[in-house]
Amino acid sequence: MRRQWLRQAQWVRQLLPACEGDISLAKRQLIWMKEKVLTDSRAGSFSKSSFLTRKEEEQIDCFVKDRVEHNKPLQNTAILRSGHSDKTTRFDSTASVTDIDVSIVRLIIIIRWETEEWTFRLIDHLQAHHIPRPLRVLDICTGSGCIALGLATHLPKNSVEVTGIDISTDAVELANHNRQIHLDRLCNPVAFQHMDVFDFNLQSIDRYDLIVSNPPYITTDEYANLDPDVKDWEDIRALVAEDDGTAIHKRVIELASYIPKNGLPRLVMEMGINQSNALTDAMTLAGFNDIEVWKDLAHKNRAITGT
Repeated sequence: MRRQWLRQAQWVRQLLPACEGDISLAKRQLIWMKEKVLTDSRAGSFSKSSFLTRKEEEQIDCFVKDRVEHNKPLQNTAILRSGHSDKTTRFDSTASVTDIDVSIVRLIIIIRWETEEWTFRLIDHLQAHHIPRPLRVLDICTGSGCIALGLATHLPKNSVEVTGIDISTDAVELANHNRQIHLDRLCNPVAFQHMDVFDFNLQSIDRYDLIVSNPPYITTDEYANLDPDVKDWEDIRALVAEDDGTAIHKRVIELASYIPKNGLPRLVMEMGINQSNALTDAMTLAGFNDIEVWKDLAHKNRAITGT
């Protein structure tokens, strides 16, 4: 008992630099790591007072090392390892998003709870409407495919057809991998394509009914001050945009404005907390109606939508 208590105290001390010296945060992060290890090794049948086996301690050692020495984000610490070696699989980690486990790789943007939150809100909104034919959805900047796969999984069978596009070939490969491992859960078709949003043909946009997007929206000044656990693990193209972080948003708004109005949202898009005024103005000029800003659970402006 004393040995394991000392081991946990050591982990907390090791985590302090990654937690800006906040011992309470370091303790919480260790609890999350422990729960992850115990959930995986004991199928969830554990209590917080459970003693760790040697193998479980070794796994936490790996998590702490990744968090501290490699600036690996906490949500990306669940490394898939081969035995006891340091060799990782092709896909570095998994994360549960919109109730599905998706693979994650370094430099593909890591999905966050705010995105999951508005995706479920959109799912609830669409389920409340009778749609006579499958809704054709375009997911721009799809990344790991989480939003597209969430829609295809949780909306009623044959109610949507989802296409995800991304400028990164690695992201498209990852999204297709995630699609493949969840084929048995998909209620609707979903496909992924390599494409730059600025190359998208305006004449073909009217085949879609709705655009969803989590585009890059960090400014260059904000990027300069980001923590290493973001810079080292996420592709700058998935984070930073010109025009005060709104350049991609404005291109997406332009595309969505060519979608015929159908009474449903034509656009649902994540944004930075200080971008609502600029994007509301851009959507108004593009002819959108019923423009609404969705706040997240932290009461911050998080997504914008319009018909």
